[in-house]
Amino acid sequence: MKKWKLALISAVSLSLAACEKAPTYEFEGQYFAMEGEECTTPANVKDAEQYYLEITKEVRGRSVLFSANFPAAAKAGLPVVSAQSVSPNDDNQLTFNFYEPKSAGTPPEATKFNIVLSVIPNQSKDGHLWVTRAEMNIARDGTVQQYDILENLRRFFELGKAGVCLRKGTAAG
Repeated sequence: MKKWKLALISAVSLSLAACEKAPTYEFEGQYFAMEGEECTTPANVKDAEQYYLEITKEVRGRSVLFSANFPAAAKAGLPVVSAQSVSPNDDNQLTFNFYEPKSAGTPPEATKFNIVLSVIPNQSKDGHLWVTRAEMNIARDGTVQQYDILENLRRFFELGKAGVCLRKGTAAG
C-alpha cells in the first residue's frame, strides 16, 4: 500500500477517534452528601458516614458509560440500581433512572414508580457533584404523580442553589 494511502487512513482514523468525546470529569466513585452552597460536612455523624450515591464506569468499545447505586433509597424500599448505563450529555450531566424491581414477566411499561437523578460536576469544588434533579414519579389509579425530592429536602436541610452537593471520596474524607 502506498504511503499516501496509509497517511490518509491514519488521518481518517484519528478524526473518527476524536469524534468520540470522553467525559471531562471522572464521575466514578462514592459520593457523600454535603450541606449548603459551600458543601460543608454535615454535623450529623451518621449523615457524614453514609454514602449517598455510587457511580461506576463501564467502557464499551470507544464509549464510556456510567451506572449508579442509590443506597439511600433502600431505606424506603425504593429502587437502588440505575436501570441503564448512561453517557454524559454536552453539559457533562448524567441522568440516572431507577425503576422498581421487576418480577419475571413484568413489562417495563407496568412500572409503578421510578426515581430520576441528574448530576453535574460542581465547577467551584474539585471532586464534587451537584444533584440538580431528583424526582419520583408514581403511577396510581391511572394517573402519574410527580414529586420533586429536592424541593422536599429544602424544607429540612440546607442545600445549595443548584441542589444537593455531593463530595467524592470516603467517609473519612
